[in-house]
Amino acid sequence: MARRRASYGFCGVTQIMNPQLSEALGSAGVSGSIIRPLLVATILFGLWHALARSDLDSRKRLRAWTAVAAALILWLTVIWTLALQGRFVPEPTAPRVLQIVVVLVPMIVLIVSALTLLMRSQTIAAAVDAAPLWWLIAYQTYRVIGGVIFLPLWYYGILPGFFALPAGIGDTLTGLFAIVAVVALWRDAPLARPLAYAVNVFGMVDLIYAVSMGVTSTLTSTTAEVSPIVMYPLVMVPTFGVPLAFVVHCLSFWQLRRRGRVELNGQFALQKS
Repeated sequence: MARRRASYGFCGVTQIMNPQLSEALGSAGVSGSIIRPLLVATILFGLWHALARSDLDSRKRLRAWTAVAAALILWLTVIWTLALQGRFVPEPTAPRVLQIVVVLVPMIVLIVSALTLLMRSQTIAAAVDAAPLWWLIAYQTYRVIGGVIFLPLWYYGILPGFFALPAGIGDTLTGLFAIVAVVALWRDAPLARPLAYAVNVFGMVDLIYAVSMGVTSTLTSTTAEVSPIVMYPLVMVPTFGVPLAFVVHCLSFWQLRRRGRVELNGQFALQKS
């Protein structure tokens, strides 16, 4: 009996997928459709309350929150629309390296642009200083579900183990470690801050390793088919999920360093007085 296959259309090109790939992408698409808006809502909710805890006037707080909200919503909307339209999927005859460029370049541009704008803003700095240390770490807890996305793709042979296993397990461990760090910071445990630094380092290394292995798996693929990582919904991971998580890690580092400097200066002032 001939094996049934599902079709996947984009930009006038139709890819034929096996049922396992179709099912895996469909499942990831449903969960992602719920998680991504929740992530944006969580960040905006936290920013609103962090700004409210600062000494800024209401007009500055509203302008900053509105700007961040507009940027996040626009980013998610544009990336989601392009992904659904298959704009990240190159033509079948295009060089394999193009599959990397169309994903990697936007990701790097987004990270650099976001960090440059956020870390130069005095308003965002005031919000970061006012927020409890555990808030930014708490964002990473959602990554416990990383294994649910990547491990089935490895199990069905859709993604190679050297990419899918570290990506899925690394994300899950990051989420679990983040939960421990959040509890420690909330209770002001003695090793809470070193643990927070460790979670950020581990989470960032996990993201960098996953992206590098994704690039390697695409370049070393022995098939002529387009990599699933540039198909919707998986392409939302490197174009939205990874940059956003990386930016939040960097902001958490920034917050920890700023809080440490403030406390150190305060102790120094007390010693002089």
